[in-house]
Amino acid sequence: MKGLELTEGAAPERVQLSTDIVAALCRLDVITAVPTGAEDWIISNIRKVGVIRLGDFQVEIKPKIPVSRLFFMMSYSADRKIWKAQDIIIDQDDDLLNTIGDAFIRQSARATEEGLLQGYKTFEDSLQVFRGRLNVSAQVGRRAGLPLPAELIFDEYTINISENSLLLTAAQRLLRLPSLSRRHRTSLLKLVQRLDGVQAIVPGAKLPAIEFTRLNTRYRPAVFLATLILQNASLEQRHGEITASAFLFDMWQIFEDFLTIALSEQLRRIGGTIELQAKGRALDTAGSISLIPDLLWKDARGVRAVIDAKYKAPKNFAYPNADIYQMLAYCTRFRLPSGHLIYAKGEEEPRVLRIIGLDTSISCHAIDLNQTPDALLQQIRRLAAEIHQSTQVPTGLPRQLG
Repeated sequence: MKGLELTEGAAPERVQLSTDIVAALCRLDVITAVPTGAEDWIISNIRKVGVIRLGDFQVEIKPKIPVSRLFFMMSYSADRKIWKAQDIIIDQDDDLLNTIGDAFIRQSARATEEGLLQGYKTFEDSLQVFRGRLNVSAQVGRRAGLPLPAELIFDEYTINISENSLLLTAAQRLLRLPSLSRRHRTSLLKLVQRLDGVQAIVPGAKLPAIEFTRLNTRYRPAVFLATLILQNASLEQRHGEITASAFLFDMWQIFEDFLTIALSEQLRRIGGTIELQAKGRALDTAGSISLIPDLLWKDARGVRAVIDAKYKAPKNFAYPNADIYQMLAYCTRFRLPSGHLIYAKGEEEPRVLRIIGLDTSISCHAIDLNQTPDALLQQIRRLAAEIHQSTQVPTGLPRQLG
């Protein structure tokens, strides 16, 4: 299979690609492309990571950071209990698809080694033999009062439960991606065979929410990975003459989720409460200019600090300081002496901007994502301490409630 290898966030580069492939990549919001000639393009702003199959052509987009670090950030922010229990740890750096595929296979094997989980599930069916309870309205409406077949509602102890459906559907979705290794493909086919009798989740249906108890806790890591796969592996779609299937992650979303969850934990330890993606605030009295900061740190007197996660610094030369202006609006709205913008290292240099005419400063912080998980969390702890320290600076501006 022909292919192209890219790196997320890399410098613009010239490539030769068909118009259909470029159009599909743009529709998937993966790249920005500028034509320079017949099937000759400058591609830039590569903003996702993963793998895409476009007909008989494959595009692999590698993250700037090690895959193991990326995976840690995803698992920590989505389900910290998994990481803290060290149930899913990546010791090698393969491509993203095969890394997650390998982890899913290992955790599915661990979950099912004692046998497939079973549970009670409610069914409705027409039967000649009575069981469960009669569905009176269905019997009258469909059978006109005839005694048989009976419209029944009954509970059955079965392997066809949501946990197994998630595993089966994730395995089937991975098998559609051609870059998965033969070894992983063989293991997934065995898992599918083992789940015979389980129904896959209907494409486009909402994924079931699993409540974990002592009865199904062994499935927790595998269910987390299955959900991760199904949320990020698209079904095949038609883009002009090209059929596309993709396994893609938004780097900015991974960064924002990880940072806000990890930082929230540290700020709560210092004291106060956290509000994420705070809605219902506006800059003007009419409420026409809405504000949605990523993180508000609050105490009994009101907002203590406002924080925004920004994976990349803006590169719009016509409006280069959009992040700063946005944070200044937050500080003005909440009458705060300081605001905090947090970037991935390499996208913005740490600095403090002191605003003329106001008793306000805006701090730009940089987090090094190439560090080990422990070192990465240590950076978050130091960042929480810095934010706490910034709230101790005397200011003439009273804090505004809410």
